[in-house]
Amino acid sequence: MDAMARTPAQAWDDNAADYARLFAPLTGYVGQTMVKMVEARLPSAAQVLDIACGAGDLALAAGRALSARGGGRVAATDFSPAMIALTQKAVTAAGLADVVECAVRDGQDLGFDDSSFDAAFSAFGIFLFPDRLAGWREAARVLKPGGLFATCVWRLPEFNELARFQMEAMMESLPARLTESGAAPDWRALMTREGLEAEICGAAPFVDAEVIECAATLAVPSAQAMWGAMQGNPVMSRLLGACTPEELETVKRVTLSRSEAHAGGSDRPLVLKTACHILIARRG
Repeated sequence: MDAMARTPAQAWDDNAADYARLFAPLTGYVGQTMVKMVEARLPSAAQVLDIACGAGDLALAAGRALSARGGGRVAATDFSPAMIALTQKAVTAAGLADVVECAVRDGQDLGFDDSSFDAAFSAFGIFLFPDRLAGWREAARVLKPGGLFATCVWRLPEFNELARFQMEAMMESLPARLTESGAAPDWRALMTREGLEAEICGAAPFVDAEVIECAATLAVPSAQAMWGAMQGNPVMSRLLGACTPEELETVKRVTLSRSEAHAGGSDRPLVLKTACHILIARRG
């Protein structure tokens, strides 16, 4: 299916296997860290929601935490059926099917009753939504008053080698008709500590927000693997899919050249430092 013709859910379905193989070790680590940050503040038998659960690492971490505490429930949701299938497989393998329930749901309209959950998480999820303000509001709606909300967003490229590496290679080699058209998403305001808190607490009734920096390292097996991941990424593929074959070849050449130089060869791993902000707040 043409990249420009796919629905957002179909785009993530197509990307699910590569995401789980290449990026979930990184995003899953951050998701597990988020659970540890609030675990002691969860009530007994807590009802927990994971919005845009991806490959399921955060949901599994929450499920294990609740099992160790003696009870509770995790609702793992994603609008991508392929991502839910990955999470369900992981949940079953971990023996957590009695704690973690998986369902295809749109994070902008979850379908749960008001005040259903004690805590809600979204690891690198809501900020990618077509209407992320609706996502913040929906997370607040399904939380009980005083309930905990935790999410994470990448830091600015100057503090985030992964974002800087990917975006600089693309933006420098894409044709001007795409880079100047506004087709590329602009998250810069959201990628600062102040901007993240201002947007979330301005869009929804969250209070007592704290923002914590989190750093990790991503290893991609090769320059070719990085190029494949960029082509499959639903955000980047919208831009790459608008290129002519000649334009796409230019982007590929620049990306591979830069990746191989950074890695030290075409068969060497690409190791990139990453940084994000984790926001934790309460539903007012």
